[in-house]
Amino acid sequence: TTRDGLIREAFTVCDKDGDLRLSSNEMRVFAGFIGFQGDDAAWAQEFRALLAESGTAPSAGVSVELFTTLVNDTSDNGCYCTDEELGLLLGRLQDARGAWQ
Repeated sequence: TTRDGLIREAFTVCDKDGDLRLSSNEMRVFAGFIGFQGDDAAWAQEFRALLAESGTAPSAGVSVELFTTLVNDTSDNGCYCTDEELGLLLGRLQDARGAWQ
């Protein structure tokens, strides 16, 4: 699987409602896997900041394009993951999604 394929798979698994946008709750699942440990208020602030940096309204959510940008961003503002990390995250997300259903 290519890196783009891994990213798209992770996005799809996070997108529980299948609307092609990650809501705050859907994105928080991913954020938790990459180390976010804050409470609900801290996550709400972080989610707004992530979207504000891209000029996206929080109500619009995270598109696959923005998710891809974040996962490829090595700066402090990004959520960079190696291919290996993406594979591990994908496995964990799929396991978690199985528990949701």
